[in-house]
Amino acid sequence: MNNSIPNTHPIVEEALNNFFGASEKKDFLATISDEIKNARTSTENNLKQQISFEISTSAETRFQLDQLITFAEIKLTDEKFIEFLIYLGQHTITSGENTITIEIHEKLLRICNDKPEMANILANAFLSIGEVYSRQAQWELSINYLDKSIKIFRDESDTKGNIHCQNILGTIYGDQGNLKKAKEHFENALAALQDVKDTALIGKVEINLGIINNMQGNYNEALSYFKRALLNFEKVNNLKRIAEIKQNLGIVYMKKKEYSSAINEFNESIDLSIRSNYMQNLGITYINKAFVYVMQIDFDLASAFADKAMSIANKINDKLSIAEVYKIKGIISRQKNNFESAESHLLTSYRLNKDLNNQLNLAEVACELGILFRLKNDQEKGNKYFDEALGYFKKIDSKADISYLEKLISD
Repeated sequence: MNNSIPNTHPIVEEALNNFFGASEKKDFLATISDEIKNARTSTENNLKQQISFEISTSAETRFQLDQLITFAEIKLTDEKFIEFLIYLGQHTITSGENTITIEIHEKLLRICNDKPEMANILANAFLSIGEVYSRQAQWELSINYLDKSIKIFRDESDTKGNIHCQNILGTIYGDQGNLKKAKEHFENALAALQDVKDTALIGKVEINLGIINNMQGNYNEALSYFKRALLNFEKVNNLKRIAEIKQNLGIVYMKKKEYSSAINEFNESIDLSIRSNYMQNLGITYINKAFVYVMQIDFDLASAFADKAMSIANKINDKLSIAEVYKIKGIISRQKNNFESAESHLLTSYRLNKDLNNQLNLAEVACELGILFRLKNDQEKGNKYFDEALGYFKKIDSKADISYLEKLISD
């Protein structure tokens, strides 16, 4: 008999199936049944499905997860409860339930602290909290937790654990726009991994090297890294990583102005992200799909996907994505000749990226502001923003962006 209740959060459903028998599952579902809302509805049209996809509210998810953790602590042995928390912690990272993710890992820290035999669990809990903070662009907090994790991994001679941390530190440098340092970091990690032979970790680093090469305009190199990583993750049917790679492949095709190929990759990424409940990747893919529709002068669809991306980014507190949505909204307003709205949105994106110290996105927004002020016949402001953007792209040696900016400035 299927004891599931419509609209039970996927994480809760999976955890119940993995850690409890049918009778216990029935008992738990009975305790929350009155609080669960009716099942979501969906439409047949693919675009409408993507736009109308509903995200579980934090209040609903919070209630179910709080109840489940309490239930598990009563029902499971101490050892099994730790295993359960580790499992739940990883799944809540994927689904973007960041507040409860941190609480779960802090609970693991309390349980494992001062227990030498649990040093690895302690290190991984620090690592997971550091990862969450890195996704929220809270760089100092992230690095603080990652440093604690690295110390334990080094004491335990755990090379793989250390490389996991170094990989996240590399993404932080990348997100801040320090591509040279990020690339150097990932290449060193990849070299160290040749001795470890961890396919999944190699794949993660290859994805990041693909991202860095794409940012620098090295599209063939980027495609090569992404396709190598894709082969590895397809072998083990890792939907989360495949969704991530598909999204990044779409970005490469988008930059190459191969919009049909980009849309195909984004559609696959959206489908896989929904199936694996990978909220951060879903939000980013909606942003990129919105940008393609901007390029295709379909502002209604661009706005719909940008709004959906904003709702996801707000839910998971993804500040980088929030800044990106403002940029897209600014471009849409500019294309519609609503310069006042465009300036407000673009300046908000500029401010957020400056606050987050995201140099790459700051340069991209500066470029859009330069175009806007040129259209407003404010040459001085336009050139100021163009020069700022060009300075950064020269710094990272992004030939495609340099060529684009130089053409804009000379027109």
